[in-house]
Amino acid sequence: MRQVDGSSAAIEPDESAGLWRATGGWREGTLVLVMVLAPIGLAIILVGIGVIAIAGWQVVRGVAVELPTRANIQLYGLLAYAAASWIDVAAVWLWSSRRRVSREVFRFRRPTWSALVASLLGFVIAMYGVPIATQWLSGLMGGQGMARVNLHDAQSIAIYVFLFVVTTPVSEEILYRGLLVAWLRRIGWRDSAIWLASSVIFGANHLVPLGFVWASAMVGLGAILFALRLRYDSLTPAWVAHFLFNAHPLLLLPLINWLAPALPGRLY
Repeated sequence: MRQVDGSSAAIEPDESAGLWRATGGWREGTLVLVMVLAPIGLAIILVGIGVIAIAGWQVVRGVAVELPTRANIQLYGLLAYAAASWIDVAAVWLWSSRRRVSREVFRFRRPTWSALVASLLGFVIAMYGVPIATQWLSGLMGGQGMARVNLHDAQSIAIYVFLFVVTTPVSEEILYRGLLVAWLRRIGWRDSAIWLASSVIFGANHLVPLGFVWASAMVGLGAILFALRLRYDSLTPAWVAHFLFNAHPLLLLPLINWLAPALPGRLY
């Protein structure tokens, strides 16, 4: 599934293969998996530290302890996840740089025209496929369907942009399509096995914050993104598709709302 066309698509010799093999073993595999899945755990720890710090400050001031509301906890959780993602990416950079394998993990390359077309196609499939999958699974099993963004709340928009448009398309590509793929290739997995197992891992890691319905849909999104990564041997095509998918509520819905008065009927 590796790209073979174009000058930027030439497969470079894996100069780091020996280093990966020299540091192999189940301990390294466990460490890699922990780093891939770390943001959620780190976010929980950060939120816990924050709540304890707030309570401690109230005790020091001699006022009644008031724990944050559920809405505030959710807000702290989103911000903590963004912070945890960047902390994890920095740790992966240091770890991979010490082993001189950062080029494999942070494998962003200039995309070819065919890669960009594939990215746009992957985005379109995800844009229509994920809502259909979530609605179908919600009706079948119960639970929340398609997530909605409050485009009239400046704070919600700012948090959405920082977390889902800026942070996760970069951090998740580096952690999943970068670190995880590089390590699985290093231990000899075929691309087809990497595509299947990694897509399931990607979806499963969304189970805690989003629930079963959305986690199942994220397996499909992961399959698209991993296919782009493996086909073009670069993180860039998957990042483009991921960015567009996460940003499209802010890019397309305002346009639809603007056009709605000129269209017959009403758009919901």
